Amino acid sequence: MKKVVFLIFMVFIMICEPVFSQNNSANLQKFVKYVDTMKLYDKDLANAVWSVSVANAKSGAILFEHNSQYCLLPASNMKIVTTGAGLLLLGADYTFKTKLEYTGNIVDSTLDGDIYIIGGGDPSLGSAVYENTVPDTVFGKWAQAVRNLGINNIKGKIYADTRFFDDENRPGSWEFDDIGTDYGAGVSGIQFIDNKCKLYIQPASNVNQKPSLDSVKPYIPEISWENYLTSTDSLNATGISVYSSPYSSRALLTGKVLTNSRSKTLAVAIPNPAYTCAWYFNNYLNKNGISTSNSVEIVERRTANFSSQNHKRFYTYNSPVYTDIINETNKSSNNSFAETILKTIGAEVGNDGSIDEGRKALAAKLKDMNITTDGFQQSDGSGLSRHNFVTTKFLCEYLTAMYNSDVYEDFIQSFPIAGVDGTMKNMLKKTAAEGNVKAKSGSLSAVRSYSGYLTAKSGQDLCFSFIFNNFTCKSAVITSKIEKLMILLSESE
Repeated sequence: MKKVVFLIFMVFIMICEPVFSQNNSANLQKFVKYVDTMKLYDKDLANAVWSVSVANAKSGAILFEHNSQYCLLPASNMKIVTTGAGLLLLGADYTFKTKLEYTGNIVDSTLDGDIYIIGGGDPSLGSAVYENTVPDTVFGKWAQAVRNLGINNIKGKIYADTRFFDDENRPGSWEFDDIGTDYGAGVSGIQFIDNKCKLYIQPASNVNQKPSLDSVKPYIPEISWENYLTSTDSLNATGISVYSSPYSSRALLTGKVLTNSRSKTLAVAIPNPAYTCAWYFNNYLNKNGISTSNSVEIVERRTANFSSQNHKRFYTYNSPVYTDIINETNKSSNNSFAETILKTIGAEVGNDGSIDEGRKALAAKLKDMNITTDGFQQSDGSGLSRHNFVTTKFLCEYLTAMYNSDVYEDFIQSFPIAGVDGTMKNMLKKTAAEGNVKAKSGSLSAVRSYSGYLTAKSGQDLCFSFIFNNFTCKSAVITSKIEKLMILLSESE
């Protein structure tokens, strides 16, 4: 009877224990022991679903895995899949091109025709992220190109042509609450000032007054900010939400604001960045010696009977190179940049500048890389959607493939570095992981994920993926556990 019980116990251990390879140069015993403790005793994880995978970055050999086959929400870990595929498909030196064209004739320094801004999806246009992409710098170059034609008066319109991308500027799977936020800003064939602005709100002094919207910076034309905020003197203040939709001329401010509290600053999405760009360029021309009719219009795919047959191109503006774009995407976890990359893959590699075509082209590339895509489902480029699913096994396999690719150095340069920069700047300081761990973070409500690379104390390069979903404790608690995992991996001898 004792032998039977012993055999049953051993079978149970074999089924329940995570895979752990003893045949590797990195001793992961302390790491494994900590994971076992989490599995058996950690009450914070009692209702959570979580997965851990570690592999040799060069060979791809699995060194440890727990629930590695589970499909989980990756949050912004999806960005490493999008940006890496973009490196392989678009190239490190790829630039987003914005073209200027005109119609009609130039007579006596007057253009009897229109100016067209032909978008190429540039996510950096007017952005403060890069020194040379702020509006005045960009418009200065554009205005000079107009002057070089001998034009100082434009009779026609300033058109913004957004047709490089389709007209659906946000994935349909994004939650409605995210759409009005700065991190939920959509993407357009013409983008501008990161597709966002700031609202400055002053709380009221008593509950009978409404909090006021003091200013919007920068000014956004053709939009009405409708203030439905209310005041409260109790601690049940809900904060401020902004609801808008693509191309809308209305944005609704709702929520309860505590009386006599500090002024509030809220970063929100611009419903129509293409129109904003054309409007600001029109103003820039007028302020800098080129008069216009002050008429601005958008060209979208749904625009009927539009032809560019008689257009004359006179200037092409290039964005920073792709490697600079993905540095911002991954280090700052920029959703708009990531969505732009996915649509651009669709436009340049697939058959259309849409999310669907981007996903198809990306999936085809994963197949070419011989990566097993079981459990991989992509809904967007950034990871904001809750319809994305990955396994940690897939991410380790993908990271291994990227490690062995010709673009690895450009790829790894875009990752946040523990204790140094990006979303990991304040993490893991004064530990073996500081300056060593290079990983992409991911964060949604009840979701925390980190995937990336490190060098173990043994000298072995490892790739790893940790994803935690559906926990009910505070997010900071989960992050501290993930930090411990990174430290133990870094200390592996």
